[in-house]
Amino acid sequence: MKDGIKINLGSGHWKLDGWVNVDIDFASDPDVCANLAGGLPFTSGVAQLMHTEDFIDQLELEEAAEFLRECHRILAPGGVLRVLTPDMRQLADMYLNDPEQLKSMWTEFVGVPLAVETAGEVFNLGMRFAGHTFLYDERTFQALATKCGFEARRVEYQKSEVPGLRGLDLRSPENAISLYFDCYRRP
Repeated sequence: MKDGIKINLGSGHWKLDGWVNVDIDFASDPDVCANLAGGLPFTSGVAQLMHTEDFIDQLELEEAAEFLRECHRILAPGGVLRVLTPDMRQLADMYLNDPEQLKSMWTEFVGVPLAVETAGEVFNLGMRFAGHTFLYDERTFQALATKCGFEARRVEYQKSEVPGLRGLDLRSPENAISLYFDCYRRP
């Protein structure tokens, strides 16, 4: 597995050096252009590490399951998939318990103008922003990942037991509401 490739899924314009960067958008100049919602164009067991940030939330739940099964197929035994996705629980908690911070975070880091400038507006926009289709809480993501053959371990921003997955995260707790997982391929 040490010789496996590293695949960055949904790279957009934020490419990772030394990784195969995959995106559907030709304009982002990916190494591989592919629709991640369909079958992925890689041989089974070829990847050591995979990474995806704020993509899985753009899929319906069954599409996300298919995506995770494809990632499992592509990873070599012992391979790890890093997944970042918006945290529905944290979004709801901020809406209920710290609405001013939620509005402030939106204004400072998202920058999309608000019509009525309320936390309720931010919550609604946050649920649909940037193509969000299905948002996860920790238990829901872990249950889905388990069904797809992974052991999903929640980790912290920029941290991982796997050295090759450290320091990759674009979205920090200061500028986003995210869950961070390392998903280990079970045999």
